[in-house]
Amino acid sequence: MSSPRVIASFLRRIRAALSGGTDLLAPRASTCLLCGKQRRRGGIDTKLPDPLRHNLCGVCLSAIPWIDRICCRKCGRGIHCGDCVRQPHASFVCNRSAVHYNKEMRGLLAQYKYRGNEQLAPVIASMLLPAYERLTADLFNRLGASMKSVHRKPAFWHAVTYVPISPERAWERGFNQAEQLASYVSRHSGVPLMNLLQRSRHTGKQSFKSRVERIRNTRQLFEVIPIEMDSLCQIWSEKFPEGDSDRSQAVLSPLRVLLIDDIYTTGSTAEECAKALLAKMPKNLEIYVLTWARS
Repeated sequence: MSSPRVIASFLRRIRAALSGGTDLLAPRASTCLLCGKQRRRGGIDTKLPDPLRHNLCGVCLSAIPWIDRICCRKCGRGIHCGDCVRQPHASFVCNRSAVHYNKEMRGLLAQYKYRGNEQLAPVIASMLLPAYERLTADLFNRLGASMKSVHRKPAFWHAVTYVPISPERAWERGFNQAEQLASYVSRHSGVPLMNLLQRSRHTGKQSFKSRVERIRNTRQLFEVIPIEMDSLCQIWSEKFPEGDSDRSQAVLSPLRVLLIDDIYTTGSTAEECAKALLAKMPKNLEIYVLTWARS
């Protein structure tokens, strides 16, 4: 009998192979996927990603609690953040989230993540795109002065990765929501998707735990997949070959990895993932976090 790990891996490969054409094959919904009411063709912001405009009505679109104002530059929260004051996260540069995790967004995620409504996957994933674009623009502005001295313009992002789930959770749920979000961002941006991390043990659901339990539960929870890390190192080697004068620019232009997850609560999951990556990466590495919702 096949183990849950083998079966989960098989299902993940099948879903990844099919995901690229899902958006093209799926018909545009005539009714809103969230409220079920008839959609109107006009009056919707054309700047929004297609999966949002084609599947949600104007009322539901207007109710999305976008994070437009950032108060905490570390975690991307729209208000003063006590978590970052009490326990600063040093292993990743910053987090940016797309929406506030309110009652409506909690219900939306439950439909997708826990009830298996994967029709919502491109809708939720496309909500990440405005936050992704803003984060990339912020990075461009931060690097602007340094980039003028670099002859070969550096790529902003060198890899997209995601928070892994355990084989037991993959068997139970049938998919990893963070992997699906990361796959969507990778296809949109053209940045390679890499499976850099795996869980060292199975844990209970974080949503049922207190803040202290969440932090304790994620300690040393993740480990690097060696062959994937070798591939990431190879990207750095190809970018700065031995004897290349641009190797001196590695300090100014490190490898930048975008770590993706569905929800940012205390930051402990992102911190432990970043710690695992930094511990095994022999090159200069910066880790940024992109999450769908900020709790």
